[in-house]
Amino acid sequence: MCPSTELPTQHAVKGGPRLPLRPSLPYLMWVALAVWVGVWLAEAATWAAFTGPGYAVRVGWVAAACGAVGALTLARSGRAGSLVLAGLVTGYAVGALFWGQWAATTSELAAGAGSRWRIEILADAATGPFGTRVSGRIRSPMAQGARVTIDLPSEGAAPELGRVVEVTGSLKTPKPDERGQRQHRMGEVGRIRARMVTDTGWAPTIRGWVGPLRLWAVGRIAGVPGVGGDLLAGVVLGDRRRLAGTPAETDFRTTGLTHLVAVSGSHLVVVAAVAAWLLSAAGAGRLTRSSLIAAVVGAYVVFSGVQASAVRAWFMAVAASVALSSGRRSDGGAALAVAIVCVLVATPGAAFDLGFQLSVAAVAGLVLFARLTGVWIAVALPRPLAWLGEPMALTLAATAATMPLTVSTFGMFSLVAPLANLLVGPLVDVALLTGLMGLASSALLRPVGTFVLNAAGAAGSLSTSIAGRLASLPYAAVPLGFSAVAGAVVCVGALGLVWAVWPRPTRMRARGLLAALLIAWTLVALGPPPVGGPSVTMLDVGQGDAILVRDGASAVLVDTGPSPGALRAALGRVGVRKLDAVVITHLHADHTGGLPALEGLVDVSAVYFAAGATTESEGAVEVARSLAGARNVREVRSGDRMSAGAIELTVLWPTAPVQDGSENASSVVLRAAAPGFSAILTGDAEGEVLDALAQQGALADVDVLKVGHHGSAGAVTDGSLSTLTPQWALISVGTGNRFGHPRASTLRELGTSGARIVRTDQSGDVTVRGGERGCTVTTRVRN
Repeated sequence: MCPSTELPTQHAVKGGPRLPLRPSLPYLMWVALAVWVGVWLAEAATWAAFTGPGYAVRVGWVAAACGAVGALTLARSGRAGSLVLAGLVTGYAVGALFWGQWAATTSELAAGAGSRWRIEILADAATGPFGTRVSGRIRSPMAQGARVTIDLPSEGAAPELGRVVEVTGSLKTPKPDERGQRQHRMGEVGRIRARMVTDTGWAPTIRGWVGPLRLWAVGRIAGVPGVGGDLLAGVVLGDRRRLAGTPAETDFRTTGLTHLVAVSGSHLVVVAAVAAWLLSAAGAGRLTRSSLIAAVVGAYVVFSGVQASAVRAWFMAVAASVALSSGRRSDGGAALAVAIVCVLVATPGAAFDLGFQLSVAAVAGLVLFARLTGVWIAVALPRPLAWLGEPMALTLAATAATMPLTVSTFGMFSLVAPLANLLVGPLVDVALLTGLMGLASSALLRPVGTFVLNAAGAAGSLSTSIAGRLASLPYAAVPLGFSAVAGAVVCVGALGLVWAVWPRPTRMRARGLLAALLIAWTLVALGPPPVGGPSVTMLDVGQGDAILVRDGASAVLVDTGPSPGALRAALGRVGVRKLDAVVITHLHADHTGGLPALEGLVDVSAVYFAAGATTESEGAVEVARSLAGARNVREVRSGDRMSAGAIELTVLWPTAPVQDGSENASSVVLRAAAPGFSAILTGDAEGEVLDALAQQGALADVDVLKVGHHGSAGAVTDGSLSTLTPQWALISVGTGNRFGHPRASTLRELGTSGARIVRTDQSGDVTVRGGERGCTVTTRVRN
């Protein structure tokens, strides 16, 4: 364990500012990390126990053993070891209690869940490719206080945050699979597919009390037109519903600015800074000032809907305020440690929440390395630009600390993020403060409030305009993929070495490092060298399809999966930077949902749809036109051809313009042929389409069949299989999907035909290559 350590003096840097003191690593930080480890161990133990017999007995014995060992060690060890062990035992204890309650509630619901519940809405509704869902807490006698996710009916408006609703529907408790463990980690006891939702009023909780005020504010900001109003709702209130699915949201993601479009720690810093300035001007004392700042920031957290990221940041602000009011020097590391402990003790599931992990990593990067980074940048830049060192350092330090999480989760890395944060961040702060002023003045004088809110919207519009221009730059963001664990080990190791050495910059060293970073930036933008040889890769994107046909630098993507995040991560794993074409087999969300991910990320030359499909009013068609230009969005039918290097793609179906582009039978069916292998790519076309093609003589013996519709019943027939006689049957399917894919009957038919079955839910990415001895198949499980 490392004690608190600082350099004894500050040293002047030749040609630049003084080298800052190395920040301390307080004992509290090691305690906080021990609590985190304890929570992690408790989750692993309770999940293993839940999926096997004797849950309560095993968890109880482990908790008792940890308590006994902890008590013994505390009595005999020194202060440092005792504190860390106390943190470990505390983390395990709160985790065991939290997930023990989860297990008891889940078992109770599984035994007889009923079909009607009273539920308090905890967040704004989110709309995805499979409908609208919302998070809530049960207020019925059974499972009181348990968290659930509600899949809302397609008709009717989604309930507002803070409302209580009567929900009628079927509840499914978690299964012992990957999805079930995700629900376990977050403390979610089930998912309700609602048939009917009846609003009964505001909840008698803090969210319900503030709900009418927030709803009034949402209505006032709704009068601000355009993208400026869309952004303002997210920045001021944490309401991202207007921004969801818009080009502005894509631009902010591409430029690494998503943390600015929802209430988070950066917003609370702005509010706290303004409150501190006003209180100082009023002559408030230190204790009064610290208390009121914490109260003002807390009030804003409540007003904005008690967003989880904002609550975490508020914990940290309170910790820092307590340190200041006590007369001690504010220690960012200690404040962060206190915030971590408070959050994990209150909600152990936060240990696995990406937002919490990103918040902690970003703040740790800023506390430990921002000042050193600023000095190095200031020394490297020409003297007139040295003032840019500090603002650039904030972005770079946070980016470096969070990169393992962001890249492994989102599958992309924004190369323009430092510049984007430098230019857009201050404008978003202006929009936030002006928006709050506009809401306050609206309560007193509506016309004045409208004028101020429109001014805030103008600042938001300028922000989105700058973000859009940066997102349109070549290589603004690139798909990138690596293991979160491996990335974290490398990142922590590198940052630990920097902290230990605490290097002093010279002009030559700083500029040499800057040149090396620019070279690395360029290499990341260009990506790895093209993989030689023709191949077909079925990408693991969950319950959906995305097939990459590639030969060297030439590549065609057939379908894009159900979500942008899944596609970005998949493209990052295979290192794609350019696509000659994208083929959308049909207009189902699990095949088109990832299409927006390509905007600003991958250069797309053309997008193809089935003949007749582009006449429909469909969002995927509009996204395609934005990606490749209206002239490069084309329709295909049987006989059309395209290529990816030596791989020739021939369209077999449809034979005529389709009447409904979203029907499974309207799917574009392709034959991929290259030296050494051939494959049939079916989209969601099932046995009836394959039988029709067989009767027309369009099918022949192939090496690989991509099974249609994720292995549904009827995906293949004996007749089509006897014509195709595939060696390999590839099935793209999501783990634990609610459709029961692939069906047992289909698996039996494929097995009887002699085909070897490979599935993405079991094997991850599946790559087929040809050779002199036939096809070779390799798999790669995604991290």
